[in-house]
Amino acid sequence: AFLGSRYIASRRGSDLTDQHVNHVMDLLEKQTGVKAASNATTHFYNDAVVDHFDDSATAPIAKWSQRYYSDASFWGGEGYPIFLYIGGEGPQSAPTDRLLMYKLAEEHQALVVALEHRYYGESYPVPDMSTPNLKYLTSEQALADLARFIQYVSAAGNGDADTLSSPPLELPASAMASKWVSFGGSYPGNLATWLKLKYPSLVAGTVGSSAPVFAEYDYYQYAQVTGFAMGYPLIGGSDQCYKTIDKATADLEALVLSTPGAYGSSSAIPDALKPCSAMDNDLDLSTYEAELFGNFQGTVQYNLQSAGPTVELLCDTMANVTDNGGSALEAFAAATAIFYEGVEGACISSSFQKDYIDMYMANTSFSGLGCDLDCTSTRQWIYQSCNEFGYFQTTTGTDQPFAGFKFANIETAGKQVCVQGFGIPDSVDYNGPKSNAKGPVANTRYGGRAVEGTNITMPNGNCDPWHALSVVNKTDPFYNSGAGMPGCPGVQTTSGTSIVEIDGTAHCRDMYAPGAFESIGIPDTEPVKWAHQVISAKVEYYIS
Repeated sequence: AFLGSRYIASRRGSDLTDQHVNHVMDLLEKQTGVKAASNATTHFYNDAVVDHFDDSATAPIAKWSQRYYSDASFWGGEGYPIFLYIGGEGPQSAPTDRLLMYKLAEEHQALVVALEHRYYGESYPVPDMSTPNLKYLTSEQALADLARFIQYVSAAGNGDADTLSSPPLELPASAMASKWVSFGGSYPGNLATWLKLKYPSLVAGTVGSSAPVFAEYDYYQYAQVTGFAMGYPLIGGSDQCYKTIDKATADLEALVLSTPGAYGSSSAIPDALKPCSAMDNDLDLSTYEAELFGNFQGTVQYNLQSAGPTVELLCDTMANVTDNGGSALEAFAAATAIFYEGVEGACISSSFQKDYIDMYMANTSFSGLGCDLDCTSTRQWIYQSCNEFGYFQTTTGTDQPFAGFKFANIETAGKQVCVQGFGIPDSVDYNGPKSNAKGPVANTRYGGRAVEGTNITMPNGNCDPWHALSVVNKTDPFYNSGAGMPGCPGVQTTSGTSIVEIDGTAHCRDMYAPGAFESIGIPDTEPVKWAHQVISAKVEYYIS
């Protein structure tokens, strides 16, 4: 998921993009000093296929090595289930005891395997990330990887020596009769859901958590859900908090634009909000606004999943200023300053070329074998966003408190990111992900918010900014999100799709083991406990 702020990213030890759950696991380990327990072994599947859709009967099949993990410590052997943990937009870590699926594996004596997504981590199907070489980075190829991997593991443990992995995969029994359940969160939640839709015979059931299954170029609803969370009393938000942000962003925009030719150079801008350099074009203004917005994005998306800033902390900080006679802008500055504590010479990014393109998009080299969980991911994920999904988070929608920021729009925060990041020529006239008459092709391919399958469980938190693109209850304010857009009939499900909506929670909250955050003073809420019970019952049903 996109982290938003470069300071959030740098202080969390990653680039701008990371797979959400892995990122939270890393934060927990750093904040507690306790390493999660895992008995997994690391392997490379050397029979992965570069292009699953090359239909040539005469050309040789290009192969590559894909990283995966295997943990048979709970496995009951022949006939017992296999749980697949799906990797996504970042390096994939081994399954650990901080995950709900790991606890369920112990309960059901399941074999646990995790497959890293192509192009991420240490899984490289091509030599580099030059734009022509990114053509095999698609969700269709990733799903085909999963299908091939499932067939490979299912054929293992039959007594024959494994020659397709290094080190070899050695199972104590045959996996041929085992039922599979797939798990994923965020983009991997999409893949988990789509795996059951596209390859229904391969998995008995799936849990696709916080899955933004509807592709949308201009994802303006992200700001709307962020605003909803900042105003939601259950998690420490308030109407006052929402209104303070709303006024502050409008006031700041006016101050920034008050110095034409050197935008952002006004001495009236609070120190915590000063840009790193004056701005003179829309792209730089967008970079500046996106970072300020990104701090609040990251807080809401990761709320109560680390010891970092929370919605309650930001709202209390702003209220303390305004209740004592301070302005909304001063309050916004005080909240923003929290993100840069201890950062010498902190300022807000304000150069699109330097702070975004040069820093995160220009390098076309993979991190290389040995990067483990510190591999870069931004260029890869932005390519997938430009090519298939969109997901570009803007501040130009209505009914949200960041509307004062006019420059974080789809032209600057979407189109130009793609055009300049990948050198798309003017002749192409790029205007979003691959589309047909009904919008992004991805929605035609997978159905968007119409998830009509069997044995699919879709948990979401109602304070998760991504849930507006997922499958939610009719009572949710974002149930009709996207309805009326080309290719979006709205939420449609069959009886085989189970919606699990969790009050007051953020992104992928259901995926963590019971009590996973108690060590940092965050207990499981009643809605989280309920969700765990529902998901556990569904998984038990899938493998029965």
